[in-house]
Amino acid sequence: MSEELDDKNEDLIIEIETVRKEIKTDNFSMALRELVQIYRDGDLELFPNYQRLFRWEEDQKSRYIESLLMGIPTPPIFIAQKKGSKWTIVDGLQRVSTILQVMGFLQPTDTNGNLKAPFKFTKTEKLPSIEGLDWETLHESAKRIIKMSKLDLKIILVEDNVQAQYELFKRLNTGAVVLEPQEIRNCLIIMLDDSFYTRLDELKNYANFRKCLKLTEAKKEIEFPTELILRYFIAKHNHVDYTLYNSTTDLLSDFLDKETINLIGDDDFNLDEAIVNFKLVFDLLSETLGEDSFKKFNPEKGGFDGAFLQSSFEAITPGLSNNIDYYAGEGKALLRQKVIDLYSDERYLEYSARGRKAITRINNMTKFSIDYFSKYES
Repeated sequence: MSEELDDKNEDLIIEIETVRKEIKTDNFSMALRELVQIYRDGDLELFPNYQRLFRWEEDQKSRYIESLLMGIPTPPIFIAQKKGSKWTIVDGLQRVSTILQVMGFLQPTDTNGNLKAPFKFTKTEKLPSIEGLDWETLHESAKRIIKMSKLDLKIILVEDNVQAQYELFKRLNTGAVVLEPQEIRNCLIIMLDDSFYTRLDELKNYANFRKCLKLTEAKKEIEFPTELILRYFIAKHNHVDYTLYNSTTDLLSDFLDKETINLIGDDDFNLDEAIVNFKLVFDLLSETLGEDSFKKFNPEKGGFDGAFLQSSFEAITPGLSNNIDYYAGEGKALLRQKVIDLYSDERYLEYSARGRKAITRINNMTKFSIDYFSKYES
């Protein structure tokens, strides 16, 4: 083995030893009723907004309880514990939420914030007679089996910071329903600032924003509108140090995670002002371009054509947001033509070309957009 490889392996062993020292774990089994009591005592933390990510259907919940009644071992529940603080579930949220909902200690809400009706079991393969029963009508012996069921807990001690906890959440996202990157990022935002998430969640439903996007239902379901709002804020704030990223190897999702953390922690970022600016921009786009706002202009057809383009969003919103006073005022009549001309600009064509790395494209498009929309000539 070459000297270079020897050095590389020595470095690897040192790195392994270092990270293993940083992660301290504890494993034990606990009766289900004990975990419920810890929750009722206020020592098991379920962020309220996590319940919006509670995606199991009623039959999935019923099948999980069926497994407990049948004595089938279930996957471990991973819990993060910061020194001297409460437990926070990082993997197993849906199972624990199901237990609490079935027993009546947690009542989820619908998309309008209204409390859902108490949980009733659906028919299961091995226990069909459970259909229609709830916790009150379930036989005492069945309740006892559920409450005495053993749960395998993996306690992971993390440093007193959100990023370590979030890293665990990402690595341990192993549930039957796999979350999309923005859905996982929502958990990060909730951990950092629950009120920030609430404001984002409200903003994604802003009528003029939704009118301009023209997204598929599939895109809406995976929280893509929320991701676009974050992209808007990151580009508008424009405090990204792109030298910290390797555009060839770094993933877009990791870039957005890190810049979301930076954005929320930046004292210079004013969320109230950012939201006002965001609404002004989409009010203007809705009025002048509507659902064509982020579609490519087709000169042969003499109009906008196709689906929503991320490159259009990246090329239009940063510059327009920086110059909203002009374009919402004396420059309003010029905006439509300004957007049409954008698609023939050599810089846009270069930066949006197929094969461009996402982080590099965002950097280039942000600079291009700010320059392009700051020039007011028609």
